[in-house]
Amino acid sequence: MLMGTVTAISPTGKWPSQRRWAVTIRVENVKAGKFSHPEFTFAVHSPSRAGLEVGGHCTIEANWKGQGYLVNDTRRMGDKGAGRH
Repeated sequence: MLMGTVTAISPTGKWPSQRRWAVTIRVENVKAGKFSHPEFTFAVHSPSRAGLEVGGHCTIEANWKGQGYLVNDTRRMGDKGAGRH
């Protein structure tokens, strides 16, 4: 589980994928598991539905799937009103 601040949201250009948005966070805390990079980028269907916006704080549950991480984008990830920088 990663906690951080959203630094970028951009279209992936991967059609016909359902996850058409790439979200990058600055990793500020690893609450569970191991992750040693300063940033984490993942794809979502709808950043707004997941509660993600640039500058917003979020908690991401990412599971390693052999060749990369899979993020469950059906749950809200943005921490409303938490730790804006």
